[in-house]
Amino acid sequence: MNLLILLLRRSRGSVALAVCFGLLTGAASAGLIAHINGVLARGGAISDRGTVLGFATLGVLMLGSRIGSQLLLTRLQTNTTFALRDQLSQRILATPLRRLEALGSHRLLATLVDDIQAVTQGLLCIPPLLINGGIILGCMTYLAVMSRLVFAALLVFALLGAVSYLLPLRHIMALLKDSRQTNDRFFRDLRSLTQGLKELKLHQRRRTAFLDQELFPTAETLKQLQQRVSTLHALSTSWGMSLFFFFIGLLLFALPGIAPVSASTLVGYTLAVLYLQQPLDASMTLLPMLGAGTVALRHIEALELPPADTQGTPRPPVAIAPPATPSRIDLVGVTHAYRREGEDLPFTLGPIDLTLRPGEILFIAGGNGSGKTTLAKLITGLYSPESGAVHVDGHPVTDDARERYRQHFATVFSDFHLFDSLLGLALGGQADKARAYLARLQLERKVRIDANGALSTTDLSSGQRKRLALLTAFLEDRPVYLFDEWAADQDPLFKEVFYRELLPDLKAAGKAVVVISHDDRYFDVADHLLRLESGVIASGP
Repeated sequence: MNLLILLLRRSRGSVALAVCFGLLTGAASAGLIAHINGVLARGGAISDRGTVLGFATLGVLMLGSRIGSQLLLTRLQTNTTFALRDQLSQRILATPLRRLEALGSHRLLATLVDDIQAVTQGLLCIPPLLINGGIILGCMTYLAVMSRLVFAALLVFALLGAVSYLLPLRHIMALLKDSRQTNDRFFRDLRSLTQGLKELKLHQRRRTAFLDQELFPTAETLKQLQQRVSTLHALSTSWGMSLFFFFIGLLLFALPGIAPVSASTLVGYTLAVLYLQQPLDASMTLLPMLGAGTVALRHIEALELPPADTQGTPRPPVAIAPPATPSRIDLVGVTHAYRREGEDLPFTLGPIDLTLRPGEILFIAGGNGSGKTTLAKLITGLYSPESGAVHVDGHPVTDDARERYRQHFATVFSDFHLFDSLLGLALGGQADKARAYLARLQLERKVRIDANGALSTTDLSSGQRKRLALLTAFLEDRPVYLFDEWAADQDPLFKEVFYRELLPDLKAAGKAVVVISHDDRYFDVADHLLRLESGVIASGP
């Protein structure tokens, strides 16, 4: 899908009107050249007031139509850019988690930052390109009417210039594609730089190897690709524009000796060709930016994210009513397979059979890599089972119902994200509850919550951040709670509070609780214990 089609999808009427304005700009420009040529042919004498009035009218018409086209397309471009960003955010959220994990956060970040920016810059190129196209078409029509012979010679040079520009442009597009793929690797290295600061600072040889073997080579490759694009574009543009001066030289010095050409025709062609140089030069400068935007748009489509909707407009937010507390949730023969990094054969979890009931606590234990977190994602509906099924009160959870099914769960995963505000949790009557939880979690001196739910800070220790995430989960008040190694970063005091006080409180409140834990000294808290080994249940309820 190219950028012009993207604009047409937003508003065909606006694009059509802008094109009409562009053609009108070209016609007015050709009329102005004709008036100037007529005055010069008469030795600079103005024969009547009609000439002045016509010149002024054409000038106003050209200015008005140019402004109208620019305003229409610029507004359309702005709306399209923001709609594209909104749609992309929605499409990412609508994509299955497993697909997003396979793509990698660096690719998603590169798309949200660089691809959207490239598409925006490409869309900005369309208004001047369409206006310049109208000017070029109007002037060429005027030149064809003035002299077919000279116009034929001009066409030969124009075709030569177009071929000499388009051939390297194909190579430029290939380089832009390579540059875009290299940019993904560059974002991956930047992610490693920012997330691995402590490890890089503490180990000089690792730091040196990272810079010399990963970050710097990728940056150098990206720099060379961009320099080659700039060099090819500069050479092809300069060569294409020089052909116009070659044509003017032949027009003035060679053509009169071959065929009779009037002085007014020579002057008119010289004026028109010189006038065409500016829109042509601008167009050739903009084409690589348009190409980069097209490459970025294709890269966005290559992610194969689900569409926003059939009309290409953002989906309105859909309110999902809180689901009722189920009497049981069953995983029946559930399996999930995926390929782990560094392994040739896929890892398969399952088949898993387990049941969650209100007022019961299930502990999941197992070694690293046994599939505990994957099972947690299957339980919560973040992953879809490849075989088997999840049942709520005996009814299978279908793909259409999976979004509603997820609303049963409040979670704190080991790689949780802490937002700066209690998003989606209207405080109102919950303000006192939030303050009570802050006090119980010993955070009342560290964090304050304002009337809008904004947190005064999230710059806390890892254990305190987990406590704040736990507060958010408590405020959600969902039927099922899942904690993935929550106590791993807590001191002994808070481990005791978590296992001996908070979990029993949730159980007493009728919540189903799933806890992934290595703390075997607290396994007596569980009603059921499930052990995983290499993706299968070694022992269970």
